[in-house]
Amino acid sequence: MPADFAGADLSNLAPAQFPAAAFAVKDPAAPAVLTSPETPAAFPFDQLLFSADALLPGGGSMEAEAQVKTEEGWSGWFSFGRLGPEGGASVKSQQTPFGRMDVDLLRLEKKASAYRYRVTLRSGEGSPASLRLAAVTYTDSTAPYVPAEAEARPAGFAPLAMELPAYSQMIQQVNYAGDICSPVSLSMVLTSLGVKAGPIDTAAAVRDAGENIYGNWFLNTAYAGSRGVYAFIARLNSLEDARAFLEAGAPVIASVTFGPGELENAPLLKTKGHLLVISGFTAKGDVIVHDPAAPDEKTVKRVYKRAQFAAAWLNNKLGTCYVVASGLDRLMTVKDKVAELYSAPPADDPADRKRLIETQLVFNERAELLEIAGGWARVKAPEQKSLKQDNKTLTPYEGWLPLAALGFGLPAAPTAVVKAKTAKASGEEISMGVKLRVIAGGDGAATALPAHGEPLLLSGRDLNQLGGRTPAAELRRKVLDAARVFLGDKYYWGGRSAWGVDCSGLVNLSFRAWGVDLPRNAGDQFAAARTVAPAALKPGDLIFSSDAARPAAINHVMIYSGGGMLIEATQDSGDVREVTFAEKFGADFKKARNGMTSRGKKIFFRRVIN
Repeated sequence: MPADFAGADLSNLAPAQFPAAAFAVKDPAAPAVLTSPETPAAFPFDQLLFSADALLPGGGSMEAEAQVKTEEGWSGWFSFGRLGPEGGASVKSQQTPFGRMDVDLLRLEKKASAYRYRVTLRSGEGSPASLRLAAVTYTDSTAPYVPAEAEARPAGFAPLAMELPAYSQMIQQVNYAGDICSPVSLSMVLTSLGVKAGPIDTAAAVRDAGENIYGNWFLNTAYAGSRGVYAFIARLNSLEDARAFLEAGAPVIASVTFGPGELENAPLLKTKGHLLVISGFTAKGDVIVHDPAAPDEKTVKRVYKRAQFAAAWLNNKLGTCYVVASGLDRLMTVKDKVAELYSAPPADDPADRKRLIETQLVFNERAELLEIAGGWARVKAPEQKSLKQDNKTLTPYEGWLPLAALGFGLPAAPTAVVKAKTAKASGEEISMGVKLRVIAGGDGAATALPAHGEPLLLSGRDLNQLGGRTPAAELRRKVLDAARVFLGDKYYWGGRSAWGVDCSGLVNLSFRAWGVDLPRNAGDQFAAARTVAPAALKPGDLIFSSDAARPAAINHVMIYSGGGMLIEATQDSGDVREVTFAEKFGADFKKARNGMTSRGKKIFFRRVIN
């Protein structure tokens, strides 16, 4: 989307309506150029990859370039290649004191701290070209590979498999069949996404005329983008990162290197570089692939051991891959600090906004795009689920938020969540409940990678590291501590952020900050908890209520804080408060029982923490 390119210098380009493109050429008779602003890196890097997607009707062309900043200053522009009506080609003899272009990979002599990129479009025969996507990936190739992190299979792991056609490069009737693993993998993926793409036609289209090779990463993704899909080069850090893309409907074409005996069940004994499609995972966590090196189509689909495949891809090839998607609808996140989700696009009237608000999405939270209407986007909120009318099926919230609040990017598997009410992140505030992938730091300064935008610098003391197991008694205390930071705040209908909460938003955030994900609504939280006797209630347990006339319709949730006290965000007082059970319900807590009625309310006691 155009908002993703904030700060870019545009020449002969105008914003286009997403999802058709990000920018369209204004005057087809002249070249058009997008130059990014200086972008600081999260860490010093010595390798850089760049990819771009453009629609090039009528014989248009595209060239993509990048430059880097080191302690010596800015390098010149390095070209990653050109794609035009006659095919594509890399640019030879690109070596300077800063580094060299190794066909499709920029290798640096010294580590860089920032980069810029530019894309040049030339339209063909009066038909304006358009830019759809640009993506940069940088790497510190000296960083150690940590198998435990890269190969970890999370709790609750479930099998996953995508349906792809099976194409073997080895049965193609050409003398270069052994060299076309990349385009054959791409043809399987494109065909699965509804784009007609035979193996040989795809190989011809992605051939690098400069090097006479078929595996140029930039040209493969640029060609896929010219066919109307979205494709970009990435370097992923774990198998779970790949799984996230598959779950979003985006196959991953991975580059692997292995020696004899290092990848059992592979059709190749060894390889210095081979591409195949990651198409799923078994229940054990092993990797399902479509490997074009198979001797026939019947054996293209096969399974590789998880640790062996991770070593061949993540360690040996630094996780290099192409991600290909028919659309970006499932690859979106919130880039504002908070975005309000409405049941319908509201008018400018504040009363209308208050009436229509459903919930809030916080920074870096996923949003699946369903529809665009003017400046509004209808989305699903996968991290906020609600029960369907069958009271059995949890489905994501749906609603409308400003289109400008969304950015392209799929969050990496989070390693931490903000536990403070607000955290300063690179000078901006982010809310409790924001989940992030932290790549460096401890209790002091930490660096996190959001799905959209620049790396964030924040205090590690504001973060709760995910993945550990917190003892129940400690977890109860921490949930209460999280809830108490909201005491005195005004009640905010639909609120689920540091800047306002309603009853279930308070509960959702207080638990989320400590690694426990609950549904969004009070009724759904009730369904996710289990009954407990009032006499056995512990701090951190939940109290629910409904109107006595409609006892099944849970409409309020509170956190029990011990000693007959509870914490709630309530419309009764218009704020977040901690009061006694007797003050709230006019009844003696010691005589409470599940399903009791008091002050016109039906009251229930539930537990989430063991």
